[in-house]
Amino acid sequence: MSTVQRRPPVDAPPLDLERYLGVLAGPAPAGQLLELRFRRGPGQPMRQRFYDATWRRALAKAILSLAERHDVYVAVLPRERRAGDKTAIQRAWTLWADCDEPASVAALERFKPAPAIVVHSGHGRHAYWPLAQPVAPAHAEQANRRLARALGADPASCDASRILRPPGTRNQKYSPPRAVELARFTGEAFVADDVVRGLPTAPGRPRRPAPTRTRCDDRLLELPPVVYVEALTDLAVTRDGKLCCPFHEDSTPSLHVYETPADGWFCFGCRRGGSIFDFAAELWGMNLRGPGFVDLRRRLEAELRSSLEGRDSLA
Repeated sequence: MSTVQRRPPVDAPPLDLERYLGVLAGPAPAGQLLELRFRRGPGQPMRQRFYDATWRRALAKAILSLAERHDVYVAVLPRERRAGDKTAIQRAWTLWADCDEPASVAALERFKPAPAIVVHSGHGRHAYWPLAQPVAPAHAEQANRRLARALGADPASCDASRILRPPGTRNQKYSPPRAVELARFTGEAFVADDVVRGLPTAPGRPRRPAPTRTRCDDRLLELPPVVYVEALTDLAVTRDGKLCCPFHEDSTPSLHVYETPADGWFCFGCRRGGSIFDFAAELWGMNLRGPGFVDLRRRLEAELRSSLEGRDSLA
């Protein structure tokens, strides 16, 4: 949920951070919003705020203030309205790649054209190719997938609604926290098709698998995914239907919780997905087949009855 809070005074932010935010906003930021997200602690939901794209100094100050104790992220693409999903995005002013593995970082160092911005994330490298002219979000996603395939970068970080760590913050996943630093900033701008020219076409985003089917009259299969996901994890699903995946290390929400039981859930990070039974089996390490399924279903009913006590979902 977006909030507006008073920010404690801090020193003027580094110029590098403001310049970085300016690239994300693009050269025509009027009416655009930059999204800030932060996590208060392990297992806690993401919080979000929105800033007019022309208020980059205020945003930079907020980033630095929050970064003392929290993991902080900014949306790569500006929003047209106060929403974190791709429906709020109309244009992309940059392409990017999230290079986490040593081989991917090495491939990035050899890649031509070299990115105009490189951020050391405390674990790998975030590379950006700012654009002289904006492209549609779908165009940017396809280009990002081609970059990810060529570099061996994270294929789950190509989506238009992606958030990444800005320079000047700290990666709180480590003890002590690691600095997130701007390693390269050239001021260059590119043509999107020139950046990916000659790269192999990337496969489309994988479709989520169909949820496991059991008896069509099973009342557990009638539960909305948001109900059982929140009940079984004790975590809140965001308003845009996302959650940090409990099945792998997930610094940005990559598990999508869909509206209907038929669609279920799917994580675009670890590629797991399915129905309520698939979710519980993954969560508890139980078997979906034979006698194991009977135990799984019995435990599900007990857990949900306890979590949803006072509600009629399982009546």
